[in-house]
Amino acid sequence: MPEKWAEAGRVKGSETEIDSTDMLKCATVADEGNLAEATYSRILDWMLSGDLKAGQAMQERRLADALNVSRTPVREALGRLEAEQLLMRRRRVLLVAELSVETYVHLLDMRRILETEVAARATGHLSAAVAARVEDAISDLLAQEAPTPAAHWAVDDLVHNSIAEAAGNPTITQTIRDLRRRTHIFNTQRIAYRRRPGADEHRALIHAVRGADPALSRRLMGEHLDHVRDAIIDYILGHRT
Repeated sequence: MPEKWAEAGRVKGSETEIDSTDMLKCATVADEGNLAEATYSRILDWMLSGDLKAGQAMQERRLADALNVSRTPVREALGRLEAEQLLMRRRRVLLVAELSVETYVHLLDMRRILETEVAARATGHLSAAVAARVEDAISDLLAQEAPTPAAHWAVDDLVHNSIAEAAGNPTITQTIRDLRRRTHIFNTQRIAYRRRPGADEHRALIHAVRGADPALSRRLMGEHLDHVRDAIIDYILGHRT
């Protein structure tokens, strides 16, 4: 999304509404196999990148124009985002939600339940090639002076998705991916002090999953997600800057 929706909008009270006829020139998703899924993914990407901000009004017609699709897949995508509590209604207007600490904690708790078990099941099944690729990505990230949130998230995705895939259950892997995307909205501005500890925890996780002790993998994943939860809650509550 090359331009900011906020730059194309106007503020009306506490809500931001799209009010530009110069709509965003985006690559079409009309030729993708599943229009509803592709449309959902694109809108969610805009939310995660900050192009669509909390309080932004979601207008079916303008989104459909921007994506070069009909309003039907947009309506389906917005319904799904609303069901996931990433959108909310205020005076019949659909807005990007400001997720609460409580909502985030519930999502992290669900991730913890799934990912700790997945880490245990993946133990002994992560290939040397995948482990080496993950290790290299972690090292490359740490070598960057000021990595972007996108770069940080790409490595985080690689770590967690590699472990999930090694567990061998595609349904659980997809569920974890969906949960991670929902919690990612809090991580677009990463806490700087978590970069090194997070990398160390990721390395320890990969080493454990490459080993033969499922209990160790389970424990390390649980501790890692607890640290993530605590850091983001501190950030949201303003306890750290």
